[in-house]
Amino acid sequence: MKRYRKRFNLLSAACAVMLMVAVLTACSGGNGQTNGDPGTSKETDTKETGNNSGTNEATEQQSNQSDKSMQGEVNVISGWGGGITDKFNKMMVEFNKVYPNIKVNYMEQGTGELAALISAGNTPDIIIADGGRFPRDWVKDNLIEDLTPYIESDPDVNPDMFYEPAYKRGTDPDGKVWQLPFLVDPNFPILYNREVLEQYGNTEIPEMHSLQELGDFLKSYWIVENGEQVMTTFSPFEVYGNFNSLLTFAYLNGADSSSFYNQAANTVTFNDPKIVEALEWMIQFKRENIDDERMNKLNASLPENTARFAAGKSLLQPNVIVHVQENLQLNPDLQLTPMPAESLWIGGHGLSLTTLGKKENKDAAWTLLKWISSSKDGAEANLKIFGNISGIKDNPYFLEQTATDPVMKIAYDVLQQAAKLPPFIPVQYEGEFDQKFGEVAAGTLEPKAFLDHMTKFTQALLDELKK
Repeated sequence: MKRYRKRFNLLSAACAVMLMVAVLTACSGGNGQTNGDPGTSKETDTKETGNNSGTNEATEQQSNQSDKSMQGEVNVISGWGGGITDKFNKMMVEFNKVYPNIKVNYMEQGTGELAALISAGNTPDIIIADGGRFPRDWVKDNLIEDLTPYIESDPDVNPDMFYEPAYKRGTDPDGKVWQLPFLVDPNFPILYNREVLEQYGNTEIPEMHSLQELGDFLKSYWIVENGEQVMTTFSPFEVYGNFNSLLTFAYLNGADSSSFYNQAANTVTFNDPKIVEALEWMIQFKRENIDDERMNKLNASLPENTARFAAGKSLLQPNVIVHVQENLQLNPDLQLTPMPAESLWIGGHGLSLTTLGKKENKDAAWTLLKWISSSKDGAEANLKIFGNISGIKDNPYFLEQTATDPVMKIAYDVLQQAAKLPPFIPVQYEGEFDQKFGEVAAGTLEPKAFLDHMTKFTQALLDELKK
């Protein structure tokens, strides 16, 4: 990751380069772990089939009829660049069935090339980006607009139509809305092997509501015979990187995003007691159950390019939706269940309206943004073409898929329970976090000392940001 830079003029090349990093950040947590491009994961629909949009059918029909004559040209950019061009253009075919006079250009350049695009006057009207801290940077540099006036004046959009955490991703403490959801990522479903489960005397994954209960269950499958590791589960350090692992178990321990970062006060507290306890639990679990020499020997015995779970040497593992799908393709007999409810959180990406586009195209840009983020047609096209889960609750096509697709069903189940978001800390702390975390895992730095250090380190960056 590039070092954090102070606030500066948006139109300078240096600023634009900084902005590029945004979309490449994880839609999971804050450590750069990505869930792949938006065309690789399926989507599930919600069972709430009532109309949450706040409009009646007649109003929607009248709105659609009047908007068919709307004209404009909209440029869209994302961090995936040309990697999603074909799928995005297919989705725009569906959009143009409703709005035939709005031309949409998906830009082959990614946000990493925004500086050059700004210099050349080839600017986007809409940015698709990871939800969270980077849009906060863009707010400071006047790159994106507050969507609140659009939402308040548009009968087709209101906050209640979205999953609450998905909507909150794009808001700030003042209630301003800088993004609406492009996709949500329900974290995490668990894949498990029923044969392994039953081999050691269980018939189902039990309900677990604490670190103690989770640890007791997991360690019963860390089995050593004749000095060799013959069975495992996922390690507490294997939940999509260091930060996402800590985040997930801290949430299971009762923390939430405000335990890490108070956005209104601009204060960070990595050393919150719930977070400290979670990291201590992770380290203690490793010390008691995971021997590096035995694990190296086990891993060396696996077929080439095969992980423990695929080789039948691990009971279960948490996955993002795309990896659930990939694993089920390899082994359709795998079973699914959510992670403990208290640990669940929602990742995702959002759509922002820029200040850079031509004024005459502003209405067309908002129309496209709301169609993708807020309409049933947009949600259906997003799922069919990209495999993305929409942020709206009233999503009939998604609901249909849950009846026949187990991946969609588990995604739905997670979405109904997930009430938390990752913290969005607007400075570059990840490099220091990962370096020092390695010392904690190695046993050369105690968890509390590490989290005290990260609190001071990150707060110093936040204080510098205000200058």
